[in-house]
Amino acid sequence: MQKLKVGDTVQVISGAERSEKTPASKRGKVLKIDHDAGRVTVEGLRMVKRHMRKTAQSPEGGIIEKAGTIALSDVQVVCTKCDKPTRVGVRADGDTKKRFCKNCDALID
Repeated sequence: MQKLKVGDTVQVISGAERSEKTPASKRGKVLKIDHDAGRVTVEGLRMVKRHMRKTAQSPEGGIIEKAGTIALSDVQVVCTKCDKPTRVGVRADGDTKKRFCKNCDALID
């Protein structure tokens, strides 16, 4: 079972996007996960600029700013109950598997 899913709120714990002064500011929602490359795209973080040529799909072209990728090991899931970044455990609940917070033992799903 995946410990990180699309739609989870994550916090950056290391790298250039990490903020020590305001720890809760570098949080965002997971938009896309690339398991082969070990990268994750987080909403509003690691913004990069791309120069786009005018095409039929984008008639304006120009410089477009979009979210870049962050390494999977540089983010942690934020627990909804204790509001802290946490490691994720997996527990078998009958026929299904559930993710839980290792700090407060609350279910994430």
